Amino acid sequence: MSAIARSSRRGATRLALAAMLWGGCTIHAGAQEGIRAPQDETDQRSFAAFLAMVEDEVQPPPAEVVESNTSEGAQAAQSTAAAEEPLKLADVLASLYRAYPDIQRARQLRPLAGGELLSAYGAYDTRFNAHSLSEPTGFYENYRSGLGVARQTWWGGYLSAGYRIGRGFYQPWYKERQTDDAGEFKISAAQPLLQGRAIDPQRVAVFQASLQQQAAEPQFQQAILSISSEAIEVYWEWVAAGAVLQAQQELLDLAVKRGKQFEVGVKAGKFATINLVLNQQLIAERSALRLKAQQNFQATAFKLGLYLRDESGRPLVPAKSWLPTQFPVIKQQTEFDFNADLAAALGRRPEPQILQYELRQVQWDRRLACNELLPRFDFVTEASQDMGEPATKSDDKGEFELMIGFQSEVPIQRRKARGKIQSTSAKIIQINEKLRLVRDKIATDLQIAQNQLMLAQQIVEQSELSLRAALDTLARYQKGFEKGYIDLIYLNLLETKANETEIKLVEAQRDWFTALGAMQIALGLDPLDQAVVVSSLPASERPGPGNLPEVEAFDDQEIEQAFQPPAAD
Repeated sequence: MSAIARSSRRGATRLALAAMLWGGCTIHAGAQEGIRAPQDETDQRSFAAFLAMVEDEVQPPPAEVVESNTSEGAQAAQSTAAAEEPLKLADVLASLYRAYPDIQRARQLRPLAGGELLSAYGAYDTRFNAHSLSEPTGFYENYRSGLGVARQTWWGGYLSAGYRIGRGFYQPWYKERQTDDAGEFKISAAQPLLQGRAIDPQRVAVFQASLQQQAAEPQFQQAILSISSEAIEVYWEWVAAGAVLQAQQELLDLAVKRGKQFEVGVKAGKFATINLVLNQQLIAERSALRLKAQQNFQATAFKLGLYLRDESGRPLVPAKSWLPTQFPVIKQQTEFDFNADLAAALGRRPEPQILQYELRQVQWDRRLACNELLPRFDFVTEASQDMGEPATKSDDKGEFELMIGFQSEVPIQRRKARGKIQSTSAKIIQINEKLRLVRDKIATDLQIAQNQLMLAQQIVEQSELSLRAALDTLARYQKGFEKGYIDLIYLNLLETKANETEIKLVEAQRDWFTALGAMQIALGLDPLDQAVVVSSLPASERPGPGNLPEVEAFDDQEIEQAFQPPAAD
């Protein structure tokens, strides 16, 4: 027989012995008042001793009674649990940076913009052209071929050079197609002098694509900040939900433990049956609260799994064993220098930078529109030289030929350029107003975050004081319940109130860390760097689920004096 089985049998024997010893003693615990008048002093002391004995029986066996020859499976489970580290905020954000789809998508903004920039430079590609045309039938039989290269220059001009050869008989109106026997070399150029010289659509496309490439970095940073803000909030919700679940479990355990005491007490005639029934009701109610807390905990775990990804990038729902046992310690926050913080935030936040790049792109459109108000006035030149035997008797193609001149064109109304100037000017005003609003929003976000952080810290401190007072009060009333001064209904109210206060402290710590994350996001700090700092903080020693402080023991005389009604004058 194992040590656990032997301990269980000894416990059952002692419980039966206690029932026989107290078979003739009965206390009516069904009083209607919340605080009851004391019973006989001897009976009170014996009642407290009885509850103490029953409590000793319903406690789980100590660890040292477990046999040393534990099964290998249990040892493996214990070693696995010991090896598991709590899931930290830095772990979540590191996974987020590595595999979250929206961040992966934002990471492609830079190569996407790089491709657009490369495409814009394609307007200046050197083009190779060639042709070979024949008219083998008819009166004018001829054959002509040619090849050449051409490209647009950066300053809006155009250069081309080539070679062509034409043989046969040509129509009189197409005599320029004919060349001497060795063909013709030609070079030509055109250069705008007004419209298109300072700026042209091709250069604007390059400049705007370059700005878009530069804007990819703040756009990626914006995605990081936005998604990290969501992940930080969900992480602390998950930690808080786990603590709330544990608090509800502890509240339920109180009722279950008391139910075992009442079962023994009813068998011994020490308690009225109604107390056992009432306690069963409390067990059912607290079980429902625990199930609701478990539902919320699992829901937040599923949400957190959206940001926590495995090696293949799939959502990874965190196990309950990964839950931290305590919040990190809360560092005392000093007064903030709002103006300095705002200046730093405006320099780091990506939203103003993105709008600045957008503004510069529209300004290039406006410059182009202003340039298009100018008339088209281009300088053109062309030089050619035929080689070889003359193609005609007149030898009219043998001389070096040079052509220079000017070409001009202008729309009379110029409505396209004027309309473009009007629309781009309005866009510039819109972006400037949007930029002003974004800066105001950043200032507001920073004010809200700093205010929340400062007040959340005070709320945590007050919630801790409230919980310690609630636990002290509950301990006194539990002692009073053991001595018969209050009934179960009143004790349940106190236990519920202490549980609510415990949960409020959990939520206050959650709100503080959420406010801390919001302030870091408002300042434009790197979320992963800040998460590493937060994750390196030691665990808090504040009271809470799984870390409730020991309440000092009260002697019987102190309890009796506390529950004695005031003496009549």
